Amino acid sequence: MTYTHLAGKVLAEALRGQAERFDAFADLPHYPFPGGQMLRTPFAALGAWYYGLRDKFGY
Repeated sequence: MTYTHLAGKVLAEALRGQAERFDAFADLPHYPFPGGQMLRTPFAALGAWYYGLRDKFGY
């Protein structure tokens, strides 16, 4: 199961009032992006471009 599927299930449970698993994720630490706000957008765009190129060539 990928993380997006798990996140969808956990979010659906929270919307139904069963927030135990959702609350467990709230306790995880969130680390800041290493490049800060200034480099976040360019690196995200570069990563999207790179993986799009890989998909295009079938890697």
